[in-house]
Amino acid sequence: MAERDTLDKIVESYFAAITSHPFTYKGKTYEPAPLRISPGLLRGFTCPAGCGGCCPKFSLDYLPYEEMPYEMTERVVNFNGKEVSVFSDMQKENKHFKCKNLDLETGRCGVHGKQPFSCDFELIRFINRQGIWYVNEQLFSRGWAMRITDGGTGAKCTITEATVETAMDVARRIERLSEWADHFGLENHKAQGILAWIGKNLKDPSKATTIKL
Repeated sequence: MAERDTLDKIVESYFAAITSHPFTYKGKTYEPAPLRISPGLLRGFTCPAGCGGCCPKFSLDYLPYEEMPYEMTERVVNFNGKEVSVFSDMQKENKHFKCKNLDLETGRCGVHGKQPFSCDFELIRFINRQGIWYVNEQLFSRGWAMRITDGGTGAKCTITEATVETAMDVARRIERLSEWADHFGLENHKAQGILAWIGKNLKDPSKATTIKL
């Protein structure tokens, strides 16, 4: 089974949504576009046992200075005409369609707490509609089709109401996105604007309103 490179998702969705300047990746140029932040971004989610729906086999990627659960392989990618170093487990030796770190009996992650960025960032979504990016915390659009560890289909995660605790966890994940953007050389990106918005709504996330960056 072919390995999927999660750097493509990180760059083509996350970086494309927060960039303030054009950049190129794999021969395509990404232009800045408006970004709308939904109050739903501050919500939380559940991750029930026996699922693992969002854990197929794909590359597990870390910045050079991030804590890794085991030895990774350094690789250099071309981003905007520059070489950028990341450390990855491409799972080339993994013959299963699920991630090597997923316990197939419990549906639990064996590296939780040291998970790669793409896993840690779920369920935050950047979606482009007619040239405008929207960021929200929401379920998988095709979650009903995900294969789970109990042999059935349908992701078991649910969205929960926004609280101070869920907002703080969103801020932590956006901060990690900001670190990735800095590492890749994105200047004046909008992750800091998202963090500022979270900070203003941290006292009472239920009163957050939509803004555009």
